[in-house]
Amino acid sequence: MSALQRMLEEFASLGAGVGAARQAAARSLQNRGLPGRAEENWRHANLRALDRIQSFLPPVASATATSGSAAAGGALTAPDLPPPLPGFLRLVLVDGQVRSDLGSAPGTLPGLAVGSAERRPTAVTETAVAQTTALAAPSDERLGLIATLFAPAALTLRVSKPLSLEIISLTSPGTGASYLDLALSVDAGVSCHLVERHLGGGAAGSFACVRLDLVLATSATLVHQRLLAVDQQMVLFDNLHARVQERASYRLQQIAVGGGTARSTAEVQLQGRDAALDWQALAAGSGRQVNDTMLTVLHQAAGTRSEQLFRAIASEQAHIACNADTRVSAQARGAKVAQSLRGLVDGVGAELDLRPQLTINTDDIQARHGATTGRLDDDLLFYLLSRGLGPDEARALLHWAFLGEVLKSIEPVALRRDAQRLAAARLSAAPAPELLQ
Repeated sequence: MSALQRMLEEFASLGAGVGAARQAAARSLQNRGLPGRAEENWRHANLRALDRIQSFLPPVASATATSGSAAAGGALTAPDLPPPLPGFLRLVLVDGQVRSDLGSAPGTLPGLAVGSAERRPTAVTETAVAQTTALAAPSDERLGLIATLFAPAALTLRVSKPLSLEIISLTSPGTGASYLDLALSVDAGVSCHLVERHLGGGAAGSFACVRLDLVLATSATLVHQRLLAVDQQMVLFDNLHARVQERASYRLQQIAVGGGTARSTAEVQLQGRDAALDWQALAAGSGRQVNDTMLTVLHQAAGTRSEQLFRAIASEQAHIACNADTRVSAQARGAKVAQSLRGLVDGVGAELDLRPQLTINTDDIQARHGATTGRLDDDLLFYLLSRGLGPDEARALLHWAFLGEVLKSIEPVALRRDAQRLAAARLSAAPAPELLQ
């Protein structure tokens, strides 16, 4: 039996009272099917890992889960969490359920309206698609539909005044499958700093699936930092869709180091005039990890800007891939696009695949892109060795300098140290402790 068949059968076992959006998601999955490696955007993803998932059903929700009982969602306690970030509110979810005993109760977060509502099975509505150019096809969110099928609730967050928020999504030890289905909107003129961590897991063959929908209203600002660091035995499928309105600014910094098999699919629509995206991503893998990133950026209005930077190191026999696909419509006059994808291979069996893409339908544009893969520069390595550094120390220093383009700009400092520690754990030669600052 295929993974899709098992998935739909297990969903059917939940009964008829699952809600219209989830039923529509099941029909969509059945009609469209799961992606396959014959599809260009999925050729580097390890989709066979789905066949090894023992069960797609999430843990049975207890009657006390919504009240924040410590018994709900596993036996996790406060020591399992990273220390609080100064000045940040904290929302903790365990296996997709809010745990107010480990963080703030949703109703006590000032400036943040928290709700749960039936949502459409796809983030891009038919109306939105009709208003865009032919190039701006709906995002490939079939894997995001899995989160809609099985997440305990579709959580909605609305930021109405300046806010610093940390969201921690934990997969409890031994859990077969964990899901998060989250929609966040930032009101007009409001600034938000969002830190998103995905942690936990441990059982071989366990599965985590995330769906995140973002909407930035006119002149809104969102600084979004993501640490994808689930256990190495897990399969992680992450799906992000963002819509950025007029003069709004979206800055995303993503550190992807977790999961034996991981796929991040992101689509950012720059829908309003002068909307801006600054995307910085780091991927580091070791052992036999497979980490695949797909970014689609749609410039749909005049004056839109996007900067896309990706840095990766594949150690041992890891396979890391990044496909950055930017499409500029005829209406996006004066757009500015910059892509820079770079990766280092640090192992006999390691593999890196980088693919920058630009599709441009206007003459009024400033654009540049490039991609490089290779091993450490022998001249730089020789220089450090000639100054008395050992081989491992020299290699670690060069690796750290390479990743520093993403890591050095992460704030606050406590979060940067966590990101550095997670990235360092995936390198074949660990950097000196004094470099982790």
